[in-house]
Amino acid sequence: MKSVLDMGSEELTQRLTYAGLALLGFELVKSMIVSPIKSFYADTKFGPTSLFKSYEEDVLYRAINEFEACLLYLRDFMRAINDNDIATIQDLRKYRNDLAHDLVKRLPTLRIDHTLWERVNRTLFRLSNYRTRMDIGADPQLHHVKWDTVKGHEYLLFEHIVGQVKLLN
Repeated sequence: MKSVLDMGSEELTQRLTYAGLALLGFELVKSMIVSPIKSFYADTKFGPTSLFKSYEEDVLYRAINEFEACLLYLRDFMRAINDNDIATIQDLRKYRNDLAHDLVKRLPTLRIDHTLWERVNRTLFRLSNYRTRMDIGADPQLHHVKWDTVKGHEYLLFEHIVGQVKLLN
């Protein structure tokens, strides 16, 4: 079996860059899930007729794990993502964890999973688009915007990094 010591600098650089992309991709996705939802509930007071109640009542009751509860909230309550997006996020989470905890052992055989990255790309766009609409969509000056094509800063960062990684190949 090939080891890291058998790899040339170009091959090692490409695989480490790809591993970094996988870690970054998950961190970008994660940054759009728990913190924004918690911030929304922390900074807002709801009246008795509001659709929203509290972070505990609207979000945390959905699952034991806070991350998973937020995913279910985004799917069921906000309709920002769907079952395929949740599966993609969980697949990316597992992929990221496997890489992070076993990188040295995995480097010699690490290959780009194009199917996963196409799914991640779509899911990251959906989350980023949703976050952007939530952050600035109520501005009356933006009523003419075609919201289904808007890319948030997280997605723009992801696109830039993917473009740079492609240049390495």
